[in-house]
Amino acid sequence: MQKHQVRSPEQALAYITDCTLATVAEMAMKKSRLKFDFKRQIAIAQTAIDWMNEMKIDMTGTRADSIAHHTNGVEEWAKKFMPEHKTAA
Repeated sequence: MQKHQVRSPEQALAYITDCTLATVAEMAMKKSRLKFDFKRQIAIAQTAIDWMNEMKIDMTGTRADSIAHHTNGVEEWAKKFMPEHKTAA
């Protein structure tokens, strides 16, 4: 979803959640990151996903959907982007 497509509070939460997840992924890819800021962004994204689950907000087509249904949370999801966790192809 793009910003100009947001038409409801539910879509706004989904959009902001995906933006936060994009920030987490970008931070995870860096060899050097501020640990506190990284953990804070992970916590914000996880809270948003938890709220979306509790409020039964449709996550279809969002980054949040794959995290909520296919991982053990944002922290685990972020690990796949970290240079120290990537495996050589």
